Amino acid sequence: MKLKFNKLLFKGGSNMKKKMVSVLLTASMAAGMMMCAAPVLAEEADTPDNEITGDASAEDSFVVWGWNDDIKKILDGPFKEAYPEDYERIVFVNTGGSDYYQGKLDPVLDDPSNELYPDMMGLEVDYVQKYVNSDWVQNVEDLGITADDYANSYQYNLDLGSDIDGNVRALFWQATPGCYAIRADLAEKYLGTTDPAALTEKFKDLDTIVETAREVNEASGGKCKLFSGYDEIKRSLTGSRTQGFYDENDVITIDENIKTYMETAKTLYDEDLTFNTDQWSADWSANMSGDGEESNAAVAYMGCPWFVYWCLTDQWKDNTILVPTQTKCYWGGTGLAATTECADTELAAKIMKFFTCDIDGMVAINALNSDYVNNTEAVSKIIDAGTSADGNGYLYPDAGQNFMEFFLPLADGLDASMVTAEDQQILSLMDTQTKAYATGEKDLDTALADLTASIHDTFSYLEAAE
Repeated sequence: MKLKFNKLLFKGGSNMKKKMVSVLLTASMAAGMMMCAAPVLAEEADTPDNEITGDASAEDSFVVWGWNDDIKKILDGPFKEAYPEDYERIVFVNTGGSDYYQGKLDPVLDDPSNELYPDMMGLEVDYVQKYVNSDWVQNVEDLGITADDYANSYQYNLDLGSDIDGNVRALFWQATPGCYAIRADLAEKYLGTTDPAALTEKFKDLDTIVETAREVNEASGGKCKLFSGYDEIKRSLTGSRTQGFYDENDVITIDENIKTYMETAKTLYDEDLTFNTDQWSADWSANMSGDGEESNAAVAYMGCPWFVYWCLTDQWKDNTILVPTQTKCYWGGTGLAATTECADTELAAKIMKFFTCDIDGMVAINALNSDYVNNTEAVSKIIDAGTSADGNGYLYPDAGQNFMEFFLPLADGLDASMVTAEDQQILSLMDTQTKAYATGEKDLDTALADLTASIHDTFSYLEAAE
């Protein structure tokens, strides 16, 4: 399911325009509520200044926006090597964290006269639909990029980067299949094995995961938990929904996976099977480095390719085993889009092709940072050459895992067809109601009813079922 209202927005439908305005305003207000591939921990509350590299006042400057330096590293490395003269023109704006990105970006997008108006911008999976269904970005076809150019992209990423009419407006260089990352030393101590096949069995379904959580808790006397918080299972369920949060008639729908997540979260909470931390909090991060004896530690975290190389602490180096989530899902991923007022569509196309279509360019990106790239041909080339970076040294050698080979079957068949521009905010509303139910503040029926009501309150054009 894609946003259907923007189709009429382009045709001048006033009611549909109100819908888009509502999404954009709500998204801006909630920009700091959901974190993605470049998290900012809770204690970093002050909004940082933008970090600007390059001369934005130069007549031929080409401005690129991102929330961290992931894009810049690729520009500074393999792109510069391939296109040194074009590289010199690039100005990069780093907003200093995903929390601040949309709130900083959106006002500038409304002001093409601004010196820092982006010619190109990074867009994260959680909110990409908001932008591709707006007047802010243009079709990749208008840049001269054809379906043949991105033929090797995973379909779920193409769906995420397409507007309601099926026009591709953003292309991704990352594919981000979900997994559980397991600390080998803790798994051996509290689960008695470091064998990937045996550990996979312990994560094969939710009932088994709960039993595994009980096993760790009992073996460690509660000093070590399977997960730091119950929300480690969230994306495996929200990312494998079979329906969106509303139907073709704008009637709010709550997928069974949402109910399952809430019920499992309560079980984990009631039995004290996690430390009840919130993802990206300081305590959540600390549990990543604990020893499970003198300090609290978590055996496993919800992961994906970028999470392994970007988020895991030193205690996980040469110490990480990967197992599939119980249902296929994805987490994060960064795409690129050219703005409507892009000053140089030729350069925009060159950058976008290098990042997302060029096989050699994407092989170079993998060599740089271990990204599982969004190009099946490039992935095959990396595997065949035996050059996988293997998570930049995080994988446990005795497990015999290969980073790219592990994710290959998990990336196949990922589905993003139910995603809408409202998802980021609705998932945040879901978090609130899940906590209320898990902690006993509300019963399940009340939490679900309040979730529906809060969705309607946030997006007035969405209605509860009669």
